[in-house]
Amino acid sequence: MLSTIVFSVCLLGGLGLFFRQIIGRFNLLRAAQGSFEIADASDRLRDLLTVAIGQRKFLRRDAAGIGEGVAGWMHALLFWGFMILSLQVIQMFVRGFVPEFSLFAIPVVHLLEGPYLLAKDLFQAMVIVAVVVALARWLVTQPRRLFGFRPAEDKLRGHAHWEAYLILCFIGGIMGSGMLYDAGRIALHPGDPHFATEAAWSPISTWVSQWLTSPDGAQTTSDVAWWVHNLIVLTFLNFLPLAKHFHVITALPNVFFRKQEPLGQLSKPDYETAETYGTSRIDHFTWKQVLDMFSCTECGRCSSQCPATATGKPLAPRQMLLDLRDYMYEHQDEVAEKRVYAKTNGDGAEPEEIGENIVGSVVADDVLWACNLCRACEEACPVMIEFVDKIVDMRRHLVQEEARFPPELTRVFKSMETQSNPWGIGADKRFEWADGLDVPTIADRPDAEYLYYVGCAGAFDDRNKKTTQAFARLLKKAGVDFACLATEEPCNGDSARRLGNEYLYQSMAEMCVELFKGYKVRKVLTNCPHCFNTIKNEFTQFDGQFEVIHAAGFVQDLIAAGRLEVPPEFQKRTAYHDSCYYGRFNDVYDEPRALLGKAGADVHEMHRNKKFGMCCGAGGGRMWIEEDADKRVNLLRTEQALETGPDVIAVSCPFCMTMLSDGIKAKDLEERVETLDVMEIVDRVVK
Repeated sequence: MLSTIVFSVCLLGGLGLFFRQIIGRFNLLRAAQGSFEIADASDRLRDLLTVAIGQRKFLRRDAAGIGEGVAGWMHALLFWGFMILSLQVIQMFVRGFVPEFSLFAIPVVHLLEGPYLLAKDLFQAMVIVAVVVALARWLVTQPRRLFGFRPAEDKLRGHAHWEAYLILCFIGGIMGSGMLYDAGRIALHPGDPHFATEAAWSPISTWVSQWLTSPDGAQTTSDVAWWVHNLIVLTFLNFLPLAKHFHVITALPNVFFRKQEPLGQLSKPDYETAETYGTSRIDHFTWKQVLDMFSCTECGRCSSQCPATATGKPLAPRQMLLDLRDYMYEHQDEVAEKRVYAKTNGDGAEPEEIGENIVGSVVADDVLWACNLCRACEEACPVMIEFVDKIVDMRRHLVQEEARFPPELTRVFKSMETQSNPWGIGADKRFEWADGLDVPTIADRPDAEYLYYVGCAGAFDDRNKKTTQAFARLLKKAGVDFACLATEEPCNGDSARRLGNEYLYQSMAEMCVELFKGYKVRKVLTNCPHCFNTIKNEFTQFDGQFEVIHAAGFVQDLIAAGRLEVPPEFQKRTAYHDSCYYGRFNDVYDEPRALLGKAGADVHEMHRNKKFGMCCGAGGGRMWIEEDADKRVNLLRTEQALETGPDVIAVSCPFCMTMLSDGIKAKDLEERVETLDVMEIVDRVVK
């Protein structure tokens, strides 16, 4: 009786304190921006089952290829163990009041008891092994991913990391005490048919029970294990909202509510009704962005894949998110009270701002400008946290409200505004690349089936003009009915949007969509991933519905239809670099490689390729921002390509062409290694 009373006090106190903490965190979500909607429920459920419950991001083969195999399986075992043992936790709690309570007492459900007992017994043992492996990683091997990357995560490296050790001890304690509890019960009832069945389905606990030779020892072991198990669970439960393991509660909903829009699409603020032009206060974030902060596991997979972190810049996605989360926790009560004020005060008065401007204080300017917006961090994140949208929102504040940005962007923005291209070259020169090629214009051929949208780099950059010309020759050889906008072609504004100048981007996008519609454009060909992504995924926000086709896929179809003959004559050792805007954003991986194969290229993959490919350094508008010589992403990516011993580095993006060509020049290897677009390679061998 006394034991029941004591346990009741512990249970009520533990659960009461837990729910008090949860309510505080939940109020942060309620106070955040944005409306709550559920769309595409089937896709969300699929992600919940495969990514969250199935642990797909931990166990996929390409993740193992970058050295995450052992750690991935370790985490998966820990997670599945918790899922399976959650039923055991319920039973253990209820047995404080009903000693022989079983969730499998219902006749039909009883059939599942044996398989469940076996799974529970095996997973208890496997989780204990996983805990030992995890402790060895923390105490012995100490991978940088866990402790933090210098210099961006020096703050994290300064932590004692006692929390990780404590959590692992909690997990090991829960598993070990559960096993000892079962072993004691089996040892106490050797002749009982029910416990004989339990012993038959619990081989490891039965083996442990053999060491409990006296009834008194077995009883004591089982009783102590029951108390240890339940007290650890209650302590662990209350520790969750205070620490990184809050993701145990929030990870599943975070995956379920992940971004459903195309990865290449950024949000479109309505500036006719907006009160702010970016994110600058901790209460400006949306509820999903707040849920992201709750869900960070601090595993470091994001930072391990970040090109900015790898080149010694001040950005590490994990550290940025933790800084925001910690600041939000510091102002939790103020954020919740501001929401209450807005609901209860109808006088129109604005409540006081919460804390300070987070841009510059919590997240430094150079952290935001270091980002390539390549979403490598998001691809690596096992709980699908979205970093890029937060960074862009804060850039919007810097550009549109503070006019605080790298000085070289002043010219870029002015050039885009006045000349409709980042180079600031006059529109009269936009079609000079076509001199002597007899390329049709849409003004002369308004009924052309395809519009070839060249883009600014392909029209103005001398090196990339060669790629544009190669693709145009392929189209003409195949007899494709296409036309170009020539000097009428406007910039689509991609760089402006990613640099935070959303107002400029929207005006450029609206103008471009209006021009397309004026010419009744239906199908658009591009050989620039940035143009492809913007027209395909972002023009839809401006009622621009067009069929957008990338060059590699289109040429592949022409070859399959017999309209182009491509003999395998290239015969050069080739490393292919994946563009972020074709690859991660739009899943274009196979078509460029297939074309290289048809042309006879001997393709050798870089260590980081496809979904885990690394940005060339030009993404996120960084094409236009100066980099320190010792922190250039393009040099690191060039070195990764050179590890394959290539004769050619193949690309499918004009920005990648510029960055990797510059990398080869910096290495003084122009005589040995060529940088070529896939269209140039096909054009060299096509008949």
